[in-house]
Amino acid sequence: MIASRNALVLTIGLAVGVGCSNPPPASSPSPNEAAPPPAPTMAPAPPPEAAPAPPPAEPSTDPQAGATQPGTTTAPSAQVEAPLTDEQILAVLDASNKKEIDEAQLAQTKAKNKDVKAYAKVIAQHHTEAKAKQAKLAKKLGITAADSDKSKQLTDETQQAVEQLKALQGADFDQQFVSTMIKDHQSTLDFLDRKALPNAKNADLKAMVEKDLRPRIEKHLKDAEALSQKLGPAGAGATGAQGDAQHPAPGTKEAAPPPK
Repeated sequence: MIASRNALVLTIGLAVGVGCSNPPPASSPSPNEAAPPPAPTMAPAPPPEAAPAPPPAEPSTDPQAGATQPGTTTAPSAQVEAPLTDEQILAVLDASNKKEIDEAQLAQTKAKNKDVKAYAKVIAQHHTEAKAKQAKLAKKLGITAADSDKSKQLTDETQQAVEQLKALQGADFDQQFVSTMIKDHQSTLDFLDRKALPNAKNADLKAMVEKDLRPRIEKHLKDAEALSQKLGPAGAGATGAQGDAQHPAPGTKEAAPPPK
């Protein structure tokens, strides 16, 4: 009886042990049960920051030599033209007078039109007088004419203009000479108004330019323009080769008729 009970207890114990060793089957998740969140992923590492660009190099100069260092740039500076002195103004006026005299003297020998010859005579005479008057004023003021870029430019232009006129003949010469006179006197008026009168310091020099020289230059210009209209286009001046006794050049006296 006791043996049977022990056997039963042993059998039950073995059965319980076997049942505990087998794990229960995995149950499928309930449809109402929320799925577990996915495992977090590692975010990619941010790219390394680019190094900031260096600031542009500023112009630098050698404090000892004043030269710009290689690899630097400097902005060009506008050059301000210095005002002319009284001595430089006198030199420009002298060079201008000489230009008119040289060209007019050549025209007196080469011009074919009588009116052109008469105009050239007036130009040579007036500018010779102006040259002497300016020399006298310089002596009175105790100053000496001093060259500038403008006076040197006029000297070069005089040589070029005379050489160009020497190569021409007849009506072509007459046309070119009158055109040169117009250009010369326009340039002189511009110089007087923009340089000489604003910059002249001496009262006597300024008065000579304003009251004597400028009105005469303006008259020369108007006479040259009228003469150019009379000559007409290039090549048409041949009709006036012998001159027009009834229409002398502006600013000249009518020539007396030859004796019979």
